[in-house]
Formats: sequence, C-alpha cells, structure tokens
Amino acid sequence: MRYRTTAGFDASLAKLPREHRKLFTEAVRNHLIPALAAGAHRGTAPWPTRLRIHKIGEVYSLTWSFSGPDGRALFTISPDSAGEPLLTWLAIGDHDIYQ
Repeated sequence: MRYRTTAGFDASLAKLPREHRKLFTEAVRNHLIPALAAGAHRGTAPWPTRLRIHKIGEVYSLTWSFSGPDGRALFTISPDSAGEPLLTWLAIGDHDIYQ
C-alpha cells in the first residue's frame, strides 16, 4: 500500500499528541489497510464499521477515535502507476477538519 501526504496533513500530524498519532497509526495499520486489501474501496468488501468511513464527494472521511480524542482524517484514493490504490492524506485532527 502506497501513500503520500500533503504539507497541511504533515503539519497537523506533527501537532497531534504522541498518543493520538499512535491511535491513528494503529487504526490505519490494523483496520484501514486490511480493508483496502480486501477491496473496500472498490465495493467488494465492507469498510470497518469502527472507522466510520464515508465519502464526501471524492474525499473519504475516517474517524479513528470517537472520544478522548475526537480523531478524524481525510484522504483520497487514486490508482498508482501499477493500478494499486494510492492514498493521499489531506487532513487530520478533530471535527474542525471539515471546515
């Protein structure tokens, strides 16, 4: 699984407390990546309900924590040069990332 980040995502990620970054990383590794490998982005497998993934236009919203902290991230999925999914992380933080 390949991914890239935007400068805004990197800056917001750096501001998150270490524990929040750890929760995000665990959600991606343990739940998002397996769902992508199973084809959730193609509709051939379900998204993990614990991540509450929904699509807003061409952008996906992922909730990696509901309480303590309120953790959310925005990303897009496009094919890389080999046709595999390429995630572009756009924003991370709390509910304010939707503004």
